[in-house]
Amino acid sequence: MLPHIQSFHQQALLEQLQALHDISFMLWRTDSINQLLFTAVDEAKKQLDIDRMAIFLFDEKLRMHGTYGTDMTGATVDEHYFESAIPDHWFSSHALKGQEYIVINDNTELYHDLEPVGSGWNAYVALWDEDKAVGWIACDNLISGRPLKGYHRQLLKQFGFIVSQHLVRRQAEEKLIRLNKELEHRVTERTLALQSANQQLELLAKCDPLTGVANRRAFDCQFKDEWRRAERHQLPLSLLIIDIDNFKSYNDQYGHAAGDQCLQVIASALNTIERRAGALFARYGGEEFVLLLPGQNHKAAVYAAKQALHAVRRLKLKHKQPNDASYVTISIGVASINPSLEHSTSSLFKLTDDALYKAKALGKNGYYFHTATESDGYHQAPK
Repeated sequence: MLPHIQSFHQQALLEQLQALHDISFMLWRTDSINQLLFTAVDEAKKQLDIDRMAIFLFDEKLRMHGTYGTDMTGATVDEHYFESAIPDHWFSSHALKGQEYIVINDNTELYHDLEPVGSGWNAYVALWDEDKAVGWIACDNLISGRPLKGYHRQLLKQFGFIVSQHLVRRQAEEKLIRLNKELEHRVTERTLALQSANQQLELLAKCDPLTGVANRRAFDCQFKDEWRRAERHQLPLSLLIIDIDNFKSYNDQYGHAAGDQCLQVIASALNTIERRAGALFARYGGEEFVLLLPGQNHKAAVYAAKQALHAVRRLKLKHKQPNDASYVTISIGVASINPSLEHSTSSLFKLTDDALYKAKALGKNGYYFHTATESDGYHQAPK
């Protein structure tokens, strides 16, 4: 070979090697596998003197899927629609079964979408993840008919190695991203499920299972909170303790199942008499209920007591009692206090409990009001 011709080929080879380096750098900077595959096809045609190129990837069942390729005019096109079994052509057995990087046929039929469209040289460059075939690159000279240059075999082999490296790296990265997202999603789901379960447990822990109203635990917690709030803002705090009269005799006459039903009906009726913010109706234990009235004075408390008495009387639950009543009745202790350092929640509760005791002693079926700052007074609600 003449010196100037040899020098020309060497310069061309150097330019192609630089092109490989440039393409590799571009592939490294892509943001996704999709962009990587498009860039590989588009830039290789421009910089490596290839007429047509396409990249196919294999799935776990060794079916081939199109990615990006070249149409009959040489334009880069999306070929993700393409899917096929790996064809039983000569290049399949050479490239895959022989575990070679590249096979070239210098004079053969050329195909597009598995249909023959001309003749010339074509090359199949296998893409490998270690010893596992993950796809191949197909290229040919259908458009220009230019013959292969001497360095093309090594050039294409090196190009296939570069694409394999970047593809495997990107697949591993995207798999890791997917796994991380799945893990985050599972953690989020389980955290939300745990929070929901904890909320349900908290609700159950503060709910009376028989009547469905708040239980003693919920009352004790809110009683302390409302006491501190009333003390801080110098507001009154009122409390009602409600007891079903002669409930033991009711159970003896009608049975415990009827007694449970009686508690449920009365709880449902009393739970609706006070809806102002902060008010809490709860089952304190047995046949005893409490109604906490934050920010409400003795007048509001007495009004609530009257409402409670009327609500139960309207139910007309039959019960022949020792006090000549024909229906289920209740007695209510009522007390109000302005929280201060001289008093405590137990002070208010004791006042209210004493008032209930007096309501019972004075004939039941009524309320008794007691306050720490005002005169005691008994009020029998109208029958």
